[in-house]
Amino acid sequence: MNQTHKLEEGEVLSPEALLEFPLFTGLSKGFLSKNSGAVVRRHFKKGDIICREGEYRYTAFFILEGTVDVFINTQISHVETRSERKGSWFRKMTSFLHSREPDSEASSKHQQYIRIDAPLDLSYHNPIAQMGEGELFGEMSCLNFYPRSATVRAAEDCTLFEMLRNVLDQILKRNKEFKAQLTDNYRERALDKHLHSVSIFKDLPFDFIDYLRNRVELVRFDAGDLICKQGDPADAFYLIRIGHVKVTKTYPGGDITLAYLGRGEYFGEIGLLRGENRMATCSAADSMEAVRIAKEDFDLILKRFPEIRQELEKVVQSREQSGAQTVQTQQMVPLDDFLTQGLMEAQNLLILNLNKCTRCDECVRACADAHDGVTRLIREGLRFDKYLVATSCRQCRDPLCMIGCPVGSITRNDSLEILIEDWCIGCGLCVNQCPYDNINLHEFEVWETDPENGQKAKVKHKKATVCDLCCDHTEPACVYACPHNAAQRVDPRDFFELGPEGSLRDSSSA
Repeated sequence: MNQTHKLEEGEVLSPEALLEFPLFTGLSKGFLSKNSGAVVRRHFKKGDIICREGEYRYTAFFILEGTVDVFINTQISHVETRSERKGSWFRKMTSFLHSREPDSEASSKHQQYIRIDAPLDLSYHNPIAQMGEGELFGEMSCLNFYPRSATVRAAEDCTLFEMLRNVLDQILKRNKEFKAQLTDNYRERALDKHLHSVSIFKDLPFDFIDYLRNRVELVRFDAGDLICKQGDPADAFYLIRIGHVKVTKTYPGGDITLAYLGRGEYFGEIGLLRGENRMATCSAADSMEAVRIAKEDFDLILKRFPEIRQELEKVVQSREQSGAQTVQTQQMVPLDDFLTQGLMEAQNLLILNLNKCTRCDECVRACADAHDGVTRLIREGLRFDKYLVATSCRQCRDPLCMIGCPVGSITRNDSLEILIEDWCIGCGLCVNQCPYDNINLHEFEVWETDPENGQKAKVKHKKATVCDLCCDHTEPACVYACPHNAAQRVDPRDFFELGPEGSLRDSSSA
């Protein structure tokens, strides 16, 4: 990571001048001297862009004076296509972005808030908000080297501090008053939206949230820090505000990773519901912050709102089943090549039997037809025995692609398909995170109106696409379209087995 130790084109203040600002309380003059240039004061005129969504610039901003607009500039839309057919062999497809209707059934199924790198969330239907004096944004970009989650523009003339990670890290660790201020801001401005953006708490009444407001605690962890340990007493419920949590479980053969959880997700509910000790170990996968709800308040929620208990019981059952399945998979001992190629990690593979495949590419065309002209698979990939593992999402058990999405647009539904929602900002982080090159960015031209002069111009937007297993259909289009029954979607654990002599046995021919 090429992280410079100084910022360019800003007003560098002396350590003595910086220490006059409450923000730097607790930092030593020696530390600020050694890090001269790692924090600068910047002045912006009304309308100036401070940072843009998708940028890889790893700094945080603290607002000294004025207000800023925080918004998603990328069109919130999904990919559609118009198809023209001329005969049976020529096909022309034009893909474009299509906005969702605010009151449409599809829109109503989506979360109501888009989570960004700030102490607030943006409304899905009107993704813009304002921040003012004393507020911090860009924290996750700064601490974890994630791309910017939103565009920030000066709503009026304003002054901000911009700082690098080494300075922000020390402020968060040493300035108790600033940490308390961040907590108070969260309680007042974001707690209700945060709770309501989580499905199990979406109907929690405001009077009860007001009760919780001064009882919840914001807790912060560095990458690798232990949050709770398997076997410890279950004393709290955690709701992730920023960052990611790694969930592992210890078995006689060693530790097994069960899941990664991100912003808006939660953990700690199993031990509390079961009245037992912690069932797994949770640690910070990166710099993260969580809302800690003590056991007595969590018990009160379950008592006052039995429907929440019912929803949590469903979640617990699903997580326990998924965890048991992961353990069963990782305790198997398949072929070395199977392990080396990472196939054990997959929950679902698109495989092509090369003895049957005629390379007609009908599977690729069918995928394009089913997904608005943008195919989610490529007829290339790893070879395993007589099978080609096509380049298409594997629905991994440990989905690294989901770690770090700055707006939380890469999600997983109940049947574990990976989905990319229409508020994707096209930053490409999930593309880089996928170890198997199974996520792609597509660029589209759209007309946009300039808010300053009202003129329309063509701009380019990128969107990530990934295989969703045609979850709205009874069978994946690629499998359905194959004229030779060469394409199959399989669970690799069931499909590939070892015969009595240690050789590969194809369960499809059994």
